[in-house]
Amino acid sequence: MVTISVIIPVYNADKFLERCIKSLLSQTLASCEFIFVNDGSTDSSQSILEQFQQKDVRIKLIHQENKGVSEARNTGLKIAQGTYIGFVDADDYVEYNFFDTLYQTAEKHHLDITVCNYFSSQDGTAFTSKAPFKEHAVYESNTIKKDILPYFISHETINSIWNKLYRTSLIKDNAIIFPKGVPLGEDGWFNSLCFAKADKVYFLSYAGYHYIDVSGSATRNIVGKNYFQRIEQEYENDYSHLQNAYLDASNISVLKAHKYITKVVSLLHEYYNPVNAIEIETRKLLVKELLTSKTTIKIFKDYYKTVFLQKSKYERVVLFAIKHKLSVLISLVIAYSNLRNKR
Repeated sequence: MVTISVIIPVYNADKFLERCIKSLLSQTLASCEFIFVNDGSTDSSQSILEQFQQKDVRIKLIHQENKGVSEARNTGLKIAQGTYIGFVDADDYVEYNFFDTLYQTAEKHHLDITVCNYFSSQDGTAFTSKAPFKEHAVYESNTIKKDILPYFISHETINSIWNKLYRTSLIKDNAIIFPKGVPLGEDGWFNSLCFAKADKVYFLSYAGYHYIDVSGSATRNIVGKNYFQRIEQEYENDYSHLQNAYLDASNISVLKAHKYITKVVSLLHEYYNPVNAIEIETRKLLVKELLTSKTTIKIFKDYYKTVFLQKSKYERVVLFAIKHKLSVLISLVIAYSNLRNKR
C-alpha cells in the first residue's frame, strides 16, 4: 500500500537533482512512491533519474516532451496511487521526517490538507516562511471559506504546493488539476480549488521543506519572462467559482486589486534590485510600461483609496508615486528603503 505519492517535475535540474532525490529516499515514512516527471530535460537529468531508479523501486519515472510544470504535475496526478499526495520541486530538498510528520498529523486530525512552514533562501539570506493563520488548530469548511479563500485571491504568500499534503480523494473526486496556459500563479489557482472543497485544514509550526530560490529561475527572470505582463494576465483570472456566503463578486474585485497593487510594488523593488542587474535604459522602459498600463491606471482609479488606507507610510508614498507616474520619486523611495534595510 502506498501512503503518499510525491510528484516531482524535472526540467534541466541536474545541478540540484541528486540532493533532492537523496532527501526523498531517506524519508522515515517508507511507504511512499516518488513520481519523477522528466519534462523534456536537455541536460543530464534523465540519466541521473535512471541511475537512481535502478537502485530504488519506489521511484516511478515518466518522460515527456517539454510541456511546462503544470502539465508535468498533472501527468503525475494521473498515476498517483497514494492515500495522500505531496509535491517537491527538483531543485529543493526535504528533511528526513518531512512526509512522516505531515502524514501523522493528517491521520490524527482526519485532514484534507496539512500545511507546514518551510525554510527559504534568497540572495544569500535564509529565513523561515510561515502562514498567517493560527497553528495547531483545525480549520473547518465555513472558516476556510470565510478566512482562507479570500487570502488566496489577495495574497500569494500561501500559494506554494510543496509545503502541503493533500488527501488524494479531495483532488481526484473533484477532478482538480493544474491549469494549462496560466502564465503566473498556477499553484495558487490549484490551491484555491482544493481549499474550496476541503472540510478540514491544519497549519503546523513544523518546518521541513527547503525552498531554494535559484537565480535565473522562472520566478526570478524579471526581464526575460516579461513578468509585468504576466501579473496583468493573472489579474484577469475569474474567481467566481470561489463565491460563497462570505465572499461575493464585489469582495473578490477588491481582493484582486489588492493583490495587483501589492505585486506591482514588489516588482518595482525587483527592477531596482542590484542583484537583478537590469540596465538603466531597460529599467526605465519597464517602469514606464508599468506606470502607463491601462490595467494599472484603472485599478488605481477604482481602488486607490480602499487599498491606500491599509498600507504603511512608506507604501503610501510608493502608491502615490505610481498613481501620479512619478518614476523619479519611486527610485528615490526604493533606494532609501534598501539603504535602511542594509543597516
